[in-house]
Amino acid sequence: METDKASKHVVCLEFFSGIGGLHYGLQASGVQGTVAMSFDMNENANCVYEHNFGMRPNNKAIDYLEPADIDRYKATCWLLSPPCQPYTRGGKYLDDQDPRARGLIRLIKLLPELKHKPTHILLENVMNFENSQSRSILVRALGSMGFAINECLLSPLQFGIPNNRVRYYLVASMRHGARIGSGASEHNSYVDDYLQSKRNVIHTEWPFGSAAISLSLSKQTAPMQPQPLERYIDRSLDNEPSLLVPASSIIKRTKLEFDIVQPSSKQTSTFTKAYGSKHLIGSGSLLQTKNLDTRENGFGAPEKLLELGLRFFSPKEVALLHHFPLVSTLDDRPFVLDFPADITQRQRLQLLGNSLNVHVVAELIRHVLFAQQEPQGESQ
Repeated sequence: METDKASKHVVCLEFFSGIGGLHYGLQASGVQGTVAMSFDMNENANCVYEHNFGMRPNNKAIDYLEPADIDRYKATCWLLSPPCQPYTRGGKYLDDQDPRARGLIRLIKLLPELKHKPTHILLENVMNFENSQSRSILVRALGSMGFAINECLLSPLQFGIPNNRVRYYLVASMRHGARIGSGASEHNSYVDDYLQSKRNVIHTEWPFGSAAISLSLSKQTAPMQPQPLERYIDRSLDNEPSLLVPASSIIKRTKLEFDIVQPSSKQTSTFTKAYGSKHLIGSGSLLQTKNLDTRENGFGAPEKLLELGLRFFSPKEVALLHHFPLVSTLDDRPFVLDFPADITQRQRLQLLGNSLNVHVVAELIRHVLFAQQEPQGESQ
């Protein structure tokens, strides 16, 4: 019995780890696994990661990694959240020519050179990655090695979470009977057909594929309605000075619409790394705390917003919307998100804006990446 349990244990590497969103996703999935090593160059993120997981990420630039740097861990699963800027307007859509894409391209090139190749891969990025040359390079490499690939564009809203953060996910598992690293012609034929399908292969509904089957068996396929924000916010913070939106920042924006939500709202927009700064527009929703019978967006008359008690969501509230675990309630899920005291509120919001939704990742790991892997606590 012990041997059987050990054989199911997954050893992961987490690339571009940030504050560990993918690690928390693995934990929440219930799949038996550990992260043997994480890789990131952001020192603030690495401090938070070490504070919570007791392991300092490797800060060597990923584009300089060698096969030995990866083979030493004998990992069977890769979790990746590479920089999104190469695939955004702000990054000028430079794609694989952007220096920030070098790490991902390097990992793709290393795959066939490894002695210990992964059999499972999950990658998260921004919407538009699916149209990139980087995606084509990745899919062709994985397909030629015998991986079965699933791609999707999903938002937490589809999982009942009141935050609209559409993200691209690639979930790849070695096909049954495929030889790891094989360049067989049938693999190349598979990937050619796959790439020619273009957007037809990108799932936009949840659940899909193996997830639809497993969730239907547990009678969980009905679409979940987003919960109101009042379940995620702390009203005692409504007058917290550090969270209040400065009146001067509101008044000077006369021709812009503010993204304002109330405690009863069931949707917020994406929180970016600029949230909580002077960039009020497009970085995330603001919470209205007063005169809740009034609804205004400030266009043409921003002074009307001054009586609404606008504030930023706190780092804790953003973390809850991203479904990071903040309180440890289960003995087999010991890791929770906590920030070291010297990480400022602004830095916390930046790190969360660069992160992901833990629950969405957990569902993909549980129901797609390891569809046949038995979650912890459910074995007989």
